Amino acid sequence: MTKQIITLVVAIGLLSFASFCSAVTPLPYVIPAAVADVQDFQTPDHVQLGGWIGTRMNGSESNRLMKVDTDRLLEGYRKRPGRQSWDGEHVGKWLHAATLAWVNTGDPALRAKLDYTVAELCKCQLADGYLGTYLDKDRWTEWDVWAHKYNLIGLLTYVQYTGNQAPMPVCRRMADLLCNTFGDTPGKRDIIPAGEHVGMAPTSVLEPMVLLYRMTGEKRYLDFCQYILRSWEQDDGPHLISTLLKLKRVDKVGDAKAYEMLSCLNGALEYYRAIGDRPEILSACLNAWQDIVKNRLYLTGTASSYEVFHDDFDLPNTNDVGETCVTVTWLQFNAQLLRLTGQARFAEQLERVVLNQLFGAQQPDCSAWGYYVQMEGKKPYATSLDGNCCLSSGPRGVALIPTFAESTDADGVALNLYEAGQASLKLRDGNAVTLVTETQFPADEHIRVTVKPTASAEFAIKVRLPEWCKNPAISVAGRKVNQSPGLDGYLAVKRVWSAGDQLDMYFPMAVRVITGDHLNAGKAAVMYGPLVLAADDDLLAGSGLDVDSIALPSSDLASFFAKPEAATNSFRTWFGARVFRIPAVVYKDTVTVGAGTAKKVCLVPFADAGGTGARYKVWLPVYRPVN
Repeated sequence: MTKQIITLVVAIGLLSFASFCSAVTPLPYVIPAAVADVQDFQTPDHVQLGGWIGTRMNGSESNRLMKVDTDRLLEGYRKRPGRQSWDGEHVGKWLHAATLAWVNTGDPALRAKLDYTVAELCKCQLADGYLGTYLDKDRWTEWDVWAHKYNLIGLLTYVQYTGNQAPMPVCRRMADLLCNTFGDTPGKRDIIPAGEHVGMAPTSVLEPMVLLYRMTGEKRYLDFCQYILRSWEQDDGPHLISTLLKLKRVDKVGDAKAYEMLSCLNGALEYYRAIGDRPEILSACLNAWQDIVKNRLYLTGTASSYEVFHDDFDLPNTNDVGETCVTVTWLQFNAQLLRLTGQARFAEQLERVVLNQLFGAQQPDCSAWGYYVQMEGKKPYATSLDGNCCLSSGPRGVALIPTFAESTDADGVALNLYEAGQASLKLRDGNAVTLVTETQFPADEHIRVTVKPTASAEFAIKVRLPEWCKNPAISVAGRKVNQSPGLDGYLAVKRVWSAGDQLDMYFPMAVRVITGDHLNAGKAAVMYGPLVLAADDDLLAGSGLDVDSIALPSSDLASFFAKPEAATNSFRTWFGARVFRIPAVVYKDTVTVGAGTAKKVCLVPFADAGGTGARYKVWLPVYRPVN
């Protein structure tokens, strides 16, 4: 990596930071957390990213969030009912993502759009507190509790970061309506049949109700949260916590609907953090995480087929797999567990899902999103909100990245994602430290962090040693650091840090061939460092081949190689974009080439595969000649 390129990377990473006039101070909670986070949630303006991740984040703001039609977001509220039964969820999701993006960049145009949308949404609330898109006769039947959930999330996020308290009465009236409508006392309705998927959709309102309790201190909101926890275990409920404690399988919970279940679990973790009286919640969530990672996770870091969790290893490459809403709630779930436990294994999953499935669902120019983003086929990018809940979910995942990319804990700083840019962090002892990262990762193995504390001080910088890297090398001021990760999975480099000290990390990104099993028996996939690679018809253009006519010559790593090359044309989606030349074999006869012919072809990261509308494929057959 040349000095000029490093300088460019850092400069791009700091553009938004330089334009940000003043730091955002979130409103403090009235109710402190009963369970302290091990690793801190970072306000998004503290971490400015400027490489591949930063490119995708900036594009999400400018090409998606800023271009969403506000009138379309509000249409179902201004003229009830909405176009679809779930139409009301979009505006709250947009408010959540756009607020976090504004905090990160300080863009005044986005702030103006936020202020207008919030004011117009609040005007749509009915006298009794209802802020859904249903007619009176159809209330509480499908997705209107769900819409209230997202309106609460969006408005509370806006209030917390802007300091504008005007929407708080609207939030209270929404919450009071829910509290007065649903419960297990005489005269109240059962919340389970008030929505879809064995009640997991309506009861996922737990997450913002916990946050509202912490922001207001009103006990009735806590009482409602505790009612929701009881409702999960009633006869008609999904038996969420009890099933995960006993069977430890997410496919046995409720109707196994992945998005709604993960949404409930994220709410459960917020409750555990806030109140701390139900330690079994954390145990159940850890059981869910283990089950998903071991049995139900795609190579790219997503889950679900036809939107539900299926039996062990039932992971088809097609059939509506990898719903983007699932991808984003899975990202949130790992971010929650990372905060609560401080364990690097959750950051490992965050890297996996961000660099592969999340970006793979986002069109490379960041203007559109895919609903289902499968392991092969064409990516169904769309910009219209009609019929597509995922278009509003994807930007939420992108906007959350700065909250966990680099963080702090009781020992010092934790490095979770590796990306060029700058982090301005406050240590637990009150001292401030700035980290400037120079790298082209994941296009380059070298990552250099220059440490700038306000005064020399002793603390640890915790390095996540990637699972995919066999021979990492860490050095400070040119001296190698002995590598012995702690119980949390991080390598803690503890010393007295002074301004200008440099931490160098080298993560060699060798090729890996993943042998397929179960539904992918006889196939293999190729990874390079953290990146899942895929064949792409447009990248194969001119060779006389397509994604159906190539195979891998072997799944034996010793006989395999991949040569990174600078991407060109439409595949150059950021300045460090790479494609990877590998040996291949013609799988079946084509017009110009016979089966068995050796070829060299290029694969592209899954995040960019299919970005031009072409077909792509992750799992390729392993060639076996016919004798």
